[in-house]
Amino acid sequence: MYPLYYAIIVLVCIIASIGTIQVAREMSKREKDESSPEADLTSLKQERPVKDSSVRLLTWIYAITFIITILLIWIFIF
Repeated sequence: MYPLYYAIIVLVCIIASIGTIQVAREMSKREKDESSPEADLTSLKQERPVKDSSVRLLTWIYAITFIITILLIWIFIF
């Protein structure tokens, strides 16, 4: 039974890592597109939608990973 829990934890961590890499690639792509000072100034003036935030996406990824890991540890202990 314990190898199943270990497999689930490893799988969740791999999924979280893949999500993080995708967000990082998207952010680096945006930075390449907005490399000039004029583009930086324009992006600061624009209001970006909340769902466009990479910090929010990463927070969700790691919150879900943390909750699943805590649940599995709780199952493992009890």
